[in-house]
Amino acid sequence: MTTTAPATVPMIDDPVTTDVRSTVRRLLTAECSSQDLLTFVAGDRDYNDALWRRLGRDLGLTALLVPEEWGGAGASTREAAAVLTELGRAAAPVPYLSSAVLATTALIEAAVLPSAGVPAARAALDTLLDGGIGVLAVPATQAPRDPCTPTAATTSTSDGRVRVSGTVTHVLGAADAGTILVPADHDGRTALILVAADTDGVTVRRRTSIDLTRPTSDMRFDAVYGEILAHGDDASRILRSSLETAAALLAAEQVGLCEWALDTSVDYLKARYQFGQPIGSNQALRHRTAQLWIDVNHARAAAVYAASTRASGSDDAATALAQAHCSETALHLVESAIQIHGGVGFAWEHPLHLYLKRAFADSVLLGDSQTHRRALAGFIDIAAPHAESSR
Repeated sequence: MTTTAPATVPMIDDPVTTDVRSTVRRLLTAECSSQDLLTFVAGDRDYNDALWRRLGRDLGLTALLVPEEWGGAGASTREAAAVLTELGRAAAPVPYLSSAVLATTALIEAAVLPSAGVPAARAALDTLLDGGIGVLAVPATQAPRDPCTPTAATTSTSDGRVRVSGTVTHVLGAADAGTILVPADHDGRTALILVAADTDGVTVRRRTSIDLTRPTSDMRFDAVYGEILAHGDDASRILRSSLETAAALLAAEQVGLCEWALDTSVDYLKARYQFGQPIGSNQALRHRTAQLWIDVNHARAAAVYAASTRASGSDDAATALAQAHCSETALHLVESAIQIHGGVGFAWEHPLHLYLKRAFADSVLLGDSQTHRRALAGFIDIAAPHAESSR
């Protein structure tokens, strides 16, 4: 299987995405500083609801991917990638990836199907536009091209609805979601079921997550009433497309982590003195930070290209490429920042440990780098690599 992306797909930011990034960065500088982040993780909240309201209701950024005629901004994955880059740069504790990207994309695609579930999908989408939170109930490590085995099953009822039963573990952004999309087995085929979180029989149990800024939860459904949005091939296509889009935009978030790690390291090298000289005057450290700068720009090019190909509706090879590269680069950049800071990143008072945990969690979110390398090998008709990380 070989795919080819259009040669006109850009690999750098344009003026529009640059403006989006500037807007989001100003907001995050004011309301999600490093100290704010440390204060947040000391509490018991799953996300920063005040920041979520500012992103959604005040700036309309949670509606970027929704068509204008449905009340959204009608933007593309390029603009959404710009938002996620800044959210990654701040390690912001908001459910943007799980709700504004993953669940929203699934609802948009379900809402254009010639099926009975269209009114329900549109109504659920309106709820998200009003500030609600949605979730696609799949394990956080679910890779786009791996089989998405439904962990819930349905039975039909006399009134035309279905009842959903089963458990899904490690779901991203589930704790405060009001709208749940459940992949389930129905009549031997995959179905996408819409469930309201306040329906009897829905249980959400928060897990202890390595990423303190983005927890996961287990979801249990005990004969919960739901409505089928898509069934069979349509449901499978929506699931894969939503996961591909989220994986492409996750790469943008990882670039944000890289940028923060590099900038923080450079600032430290300028400010930290030893024997009367800034430690940044050491030639070895200069060379190391120069290489890190190159690594960040490679990752940025891959992430922007992936977001651009999703925006143009072209192939998924760019997503596999970006995830295979950006996952390891983000982890490498944050680990290097900890070394440059002399290990201070392990101190609870410094935000570096939060970035390390976010980078580590992101490295397995929506498929690890080896999974995406195997997918990429399939795209370009070569044998899948067996080696561990090439880093």
